[in-house]
Amino acid sequence: DVTHVAFSHFHGDHVGNANLFTAATVLVQRAEYDLAFGPDAAQVGYAPALYAKLKDNPAVKLAGDHDVFGDGSVVILSTPGHTPGHQSLLVRLPKQGTVVLSGDLVHFRENWDEKRVPTRNFNRDQSLASMERISDLLVAEKAVLWINHDRTQSATRPRPPESIE
Repeated sequence: DVTHVAFSHFHGDHVGNANLFTAATVLVQRAEYDLAFGPDAAQVGYAPALYAKLKDNPAVKLAGDHDVFGDGSVVILSTPGHTPGHQSLLVRLPKQGTVVLSGDLVHFRENWDEKRVPTRNFNRDQSLASMERISDLLVAEKAVLWINHDRTQSATRPRPPESIE
């Protein structure tokens, strides 16, 4: 039933069930696709076995932002730095308002507040530029940043079967 799938990036903790979506079109930044499916994937910490079945899927290889439905409700945001083709997701919810899902743009609130870039990020300058871009977008959109790995923040969100509107 899933026709399209996107991942923030191809690190193992973000693609654990990727091989279940062999019929879906993959929405991915070209730089991420080229690295994930290239010969050096394992050398940069990717685990190709976790997503290898997607190799033959149709893919939309992006070079920047992408309006998923063409109505501005869900927009893939190019946020390179953590990996070459890292992407975050802007979602406009009817009651909650605009939310940006960070992926691994930053890992914890402290990284965001102090603009600290983990040493294992692919490119520090790109990481900082992506953080600045998202910071500006949060102000312009009156949006909230949901930091993927931040347990304190995650604990405040509803859990299934509850939802956020």
